[in-house]
Amino acid sequence: MRASIRLYTFLTYLLLAVFTCAEKNKSVFVPSREWQTVKKGTPIPAGLHVRHNFQTGVTEAKLMDDDETKEKDFNNNVNHSHSKSLILHPDKTLLESKDDDESVKSTKKSEMLKFPIKELKARLKKIKAGEADLPSEINDESTQAKMMQKFRSYEALKEELKDLEVNVTTDAEVLNNLFKKFQTYKNAISTSSLTIAEIENVLDILNNLEYLIHQIDNAHLFADMEGITNIISPCLNSTYHEVKAEALRLLGAAVQSNPKVQGKALENDLMQKLLHMLSTNSKTMVKSRCLFALSALVRQFPAAQKALLDRGGLEIFGTILSSDQLQTQIKVMKLINDLIVERQDVDKISDIGQREAKAREYAITDLEQKLLMHRYCKHLNDLMVKSFVYEMGNQHDIENYELLEVVSESMIMISPICKNEFQTNKNMLLRVMNDMLNFCQDLSKSAESDDSDIINNQIQLIQKFKAIILEKPLHEEL
Repeated sequence: MRASIRLYTFLTYLLLAVFTCAEKNKSVFVPSREWQTVKKGTPIPAGLHVRHNFQTGVTEAKLMDDDETKEKDFNNNVNHSHSKSLILHPDKTLLESKDDDESVKSTKKSEMLKFPIKELKARLKKIKAGEADLPSEINDESTQAKMMQKFRSYEALKEELKDLEVNVTTDAEVLNNLFKKFQTYKNAISTSSLTIAEIENVLDILNNLEYLIHQIDNAHLFADMEGITNIISPCLNSTYHEVKAEALRLLGAAVQSNPKVQGKALENDLMQKLLHMLSTNSKTMVKSRCLFALSALVRQFPAAQKALLDRGGLEIFGTILSSDQLQTQIKVMKLINDLIVERQDVDKISDIGQREAKAREYAITDLEQKLLMHRYCKHLNDLMVKSFVYEMGNQHDIENYELLEVVSESMIMISPICKNEFQTNKNMLLRVMNDMLNFCQDLSKSAESDDSDIINNQIQLIQKFKAIILEKPLHEEL
């Protein structure tokens, strides 16, 4: 309690010294055990109880109680000269001339404050926190109510701190300001008339929004403010590839593990927009970001997964595996792997009701049959053969370790679904895998330790898949 009183007294001194300016009189304040009004400009000794009413402007002071007197050694402080006392309402605490240059003002303010702005901000945050910052010994409701009366409200603090130029804002206010800034560019985005500088400003707005909405509450607020309709959709419809890419990153951050925002995106038909961009845009960055947003939208959200499958998503994925960039191929395989793992994890749900409900949701999507229908197994089979042959053609090294690893893991993951397809191509797969095993084993003999670990991991994956194709336990193959 004493620590709280001392902190409050300190802040009162500081705020009074900064915000109040009045004429000084040179009378001496004589303290007593009772509260007395302190006239403006009157110096008071250190070590007193001081309270100030911000509404009436009245300041009062009195001597500390006996137990606090012992602790603070009040008698020594009283004997000090007036040069060591605290002056309330000094006539030179505020700047004397409004016509001074801004740099002069800044220097005077810095000299006026004994504590850095960062420390003031930290202390003000504690005041703003209210009940959370109250000591545990005063945590009952009646005492809290009394204590909270001593703190200024958030809006009052903002108003009183204007002279300090301390900008105190909430995330909601920052979001609102970013929305307003974006509106100034919205027409130019739709008409493709942004200047280079304006494109940079739009990218900065999107980047700041993406930073904020990683917090789930901010993502909810973003959705409630119609951010998908008012910000993301206009950017995705623009002709600026860099703006599209940044908007896709923003969308992915907003919907990631957030069912509320996932639902909003689905309601705004963003699934169709993402699939269209994925199939028509030729920019690697845009396609990669598009797959990031798409993956975030469908993970753990069966309704979005059904929309993906119903709108031809697997056909587009098949095309990517056949003839697209390496980066997008890897993202497609990882997404399908994650969707399969989701279904496998349903059996791990302990609550029977939740497990059955989740199983029904996934059954409606019918992922396994859709993968077979759209020949995903064949596309994956062909990619494995193609990538293995390409890497062995180098003869001295492996260029794309990640691709080999992901395609091998995908073949293992999807093998229960694609069993018939893989058996049909069994001879070709075995021949390519054996060649790759020999190739990797030769490389591992001369590889450095880090590369050797990667190569050995690839060897284990190939051996595991080979055992699946041969339909025998892995230990027999090893």
